[in-house]
Amino acid sequence: MKPQNPFEHIFKEASELPFLFVGAGISRRYLGFPDWKGLLREFANKVYPGNPLALEVFTGGHDDVSWPAVASRIQKEYDQFWLTSPEYEVERDKHADEVRAGASPFKLSLAEYFWGAKKLNDPSFLQDELSCLTNVGKRSVAGIITTNYDNLLEEIFKDYATFIGQEQLLFADTQGINEIYKIHGCCTEPDSIVINTKDYDVFNKRNAYLAAKLLTVFVEHPIIFLGYSISDPNVQSILAAITDCLSQKNLAILKKRLIFVEFTPEEIEEPVIREHTINFDADGRSIELTRITLNKYLPLYSELLTRKYSYNPKLLRQLKRDIYQLVSTNEPVDRFAIEDIEDGESLENYGVLAGIGVTGRNTGERERGHSIPDASELFRDIIFDDGDFDLRSLVENALAKLLKSHSFSLPLQKYIHHYRDQYGKDAPADVTKHAKTSLADCLNDTQNKRRSRDTYKTLEELDEASDSPEKKIQNYIFLEDIENHIEELHAFIKGYLTEHPDALTSANGGLKTNLKRLIKIYDYLVY
Repeated sequence: MKPQNPFEHIFKEASELPFLFVGAGISRRYLGFPDWKGLLREFANKVYPGNPLALEVFTGGHDDVSWPAVASRIQKEYDQFWLTSPEYEVERDKHADEVRAGASPFKLSLAEYFWGAKKLNDPSFLQDELSCLTNVGKRSVAGIITTNYDNLLEEIFKDYATFIGQEQLLFADTQGINEIYKIHGCCTEPDSIVINTKDYDVFNKRNAYLAAKLLTVFVEHPIIFLGYSISDPNVQSILAAITDCLSQKNLAILKKRLIFVEFTPEEIEEPVIREHTINFDADGRSIELTRITLNKYLPLYSELLTRKYSYNPKLLRQLKRDIYQLVSTNEPVDRFAIEDIEDGESLENYGVLAGIGVTGRNTGERERGHSIPDASELFRDIIFDDGDFDLRSLVENALAKLLKSHSFSLPLQKYIHHYRDQYGKDAPADVTKHAKTSLADCLNDTQNKRRSRDTYKTLEELDEASDSPEKKIQNYIFLEDIENHIEELHAFIKGYLTEHPDALTSANGGLKTNLKRLIKIYDYLVY
């Protein structure tokens, strides 16, 4: 008698929860997006409207082409058309600042295209699949790797931390739980999108580093590929880089962990499950995996749902991050209550070695160790002055450690200023040397170049150029005499954070970066 769920035996031996490696097929299924060729055809049609062979202008009529190279050719002509055509006058006004700062109109338009996606309502079985996948995300997968640009996964896996682009992932302290790795960028950050030849050249140069970063994920978790073709070059390049890192013995272990799910529109009685080998080159490099062909996802999602974390994954991720900080810095965060154990004392004398719960809130137990706040608390305190930090502990112990994990860029002048006033001496050098000492220090090279040639002369000009608070956050740094408008700047930031209290932690990467930059400018101007 056949098992009711054909996928059961595939996951039976796995003690760890899987990572999902998600491709464009999932976005096509649930958002109705075209494939890569179809996407480029849409943008080719914008360059040559009304021409049924617009894409063929860029491909020469061939299908056997490099699509990144085709994207490069389309981008070059699209950018020029966008900059000059009356048809794009509204878009030019909307994105003038980004383009002056070096953004490509092609990528800005791509970002808007993917940002505006809506989930399909029909047929109804798609809703059943999405509902089940949402439940899978709560406790049944460890994390997501994706090459998709849209926000579908963030919407489904709501509590997951998102890392956008190869560089952000490489330099971030990832925990491997409740995380989404968008290795080809995201529509929330147009410059991060990997689509043309230059983008792929940069990506491939770092591929070995990315593979090393992902190696732990591949070794410790089953990896389920969804929404890709078995011949997809994105998958092949990652697997080839992983293969280079492992011995034949470990590749044999990895074989049981790689599960490639290929969708077919054909009507099949049940999924086809078989072994598959991918050969990479003439040197005989290859990797083996399990290949599944199916025409509906619900049975697969349902099987994943039978395996769950015992604890809330969001809490586990936080705990893992805090333990990492404790071990690497020897400084506990506020969530830890630390008791010392005498040398030679048996651990059997202790009933609890690690506890997850609530203890010591507002009872003074913060005094037991140095308190290292979250960086977002510092940014908020600059505006609201409500941090209630132990100033000596913050300046002498916490700030240097926080700087290391935040690219040495935090608002520091307030704390340096108050520390000098209160204790009659300068703050430690490993803090003061990273303080912003000019407006130019707060900006990147592109922004400084623009300020030198193009600024808003008045607040009224700034308001006219900003059709939303988010746009104003981006534009404020280009106010010519910003130092004469400190009160207005403070009122604007305070108002925005009051209306959007989670903006410093949950806003998209570009908005969050601009908001924090504005707060660092305010910190410099005031202190």
